[in-house]
Amino acid sequence: MNKEIFISFLKESFPDNYKVLLTGFEAYYRWLLEENKKINLISRKADPQSIWTTHFLDSLLAIKHVDFRGKKVLDFGTGGGFPGIPIAICFPSAHITLLDSIKKKVQSLRSAVSHLGLQNCSFIDKRLEEIHSGYIGKFDIILCRSVKIEPKYKKPLLNLLSEKGLLVLYKSQILDDAGIFENVQIYDLSTPSIGERKIVVVRKNSA
Repeated sequence: MNKEIFISFLKESFPDNYKVLLTGFEAYYRWLLEENKKINLISRKADPQSIWTTHFLDSLLAIKHVDFRGKKVLDFGTGGGFPGIPIAICFPSAHITLLDSIKKKVQSLRSAVSHLGLQNCSFIDKRLEEIHSGYIGKFDIILCRSVKIEPKYKKPLLNLLSEKGLLVLYKSQILDDAGIFENVQIYDLSTPSIGERKIVVVRKNSA
């Protein structure tokens, strides 16, 4: 059922090439199940079939309101590669930088990207505050799915964005960290298969 829900979403969102994209997600799914035995990328207690909705579909919800085509994207706190790798699969013209402070996870994601044959990903295995100044103003979009945005993160994140850049937060019912920004747009994308889910979009020039 979870996979069928995901396929339906993929077909609706990418009617011309959803079958090709699905092949990529099937390969990612198989890789995740094997790699998760070695390093804890996702919950080992959850039903493996839930990956299709809890991780794959959830990662793509932002595409309803954010255009990723040709964009430079930073996935802050990527963990198991979410939402960065699903975005990379669906938008080959985008360049996705996967950031996580846990070096083992980043090394694992390097193997995932190689396994999937993705040519549009790069990696940073540092903390946010350790990122080289050369990245300032370089990203069109920053994604934050699994990281609580503390006030100390606000300035560094906004500094990494281009002048018209977007900060995109994946939230559930708790929106307290979104409150540190001004003029946010909140989209309610809750579904029965995922539960309560909101996408918060912050524009740098109005934050």
